Amino acid sequence: MKKTLVLLSVIFLSFLAGGCSLKGPKTTGIITHGEETEAADSIAALQKLAATDPAAAYDMGLRYLRGDGVAIDSYKGLQSLRFAGEHGDVKAQAALGKIYLTGLEEMGADPMEAAKWLRLAAEHGDQQSAELLKKAEAARKDDLEKYSYPGIRGWYWHAAYRLYWRHGAWYYH
Repeated sequence: MKKTLVLLSVIFLSFLAGGCSLKGPKTTGIITHGEETEAADSIAALQKLAATDPAAAYDMGLRYLRGDGVAIDSYKGLQSLRFAGEHGDVKAQAALGKIYLTGLEEMGADPMEAAKWLRLAAEHGDQQSAELLKKAEAARKDDLEKYSYPGIRGWYWHAAYRLYWRHGAWYYH
């Protein structure tokens, strides 16, 4: 008897919960023509607002990177995020730092640019950016060491062609 009562109450509660959804009462998973035009209008309004508002530019940049309501375009996404970051949006600065630290599909990592954006976000109090800044600085130093190898200059200086031109004649050094 008790099991039956519990079973019936579970079925009844699940029936009641079926009408409640995080998507809202009107969404069925199928986008109708009216909903599609509403979504396009809201994206167009967001794009217009993103030209002046850093928070909207951050949202639009993420939409471009994810393909949420618009076609995936990493260039436009980075442009929007950079606009938001340059105008003080801490979330955009942190996101740019992470993107430049790890790189995208068509873009490799850029530790110098990542350190720049992560430093800005860390100065505004973002703790995760402060931790990632240490990794970006280490990666930046590794990249700089690759280009400042002292053996390259030594090889170049002692190359086979050690002649130089002075006063109208070649001299051996």
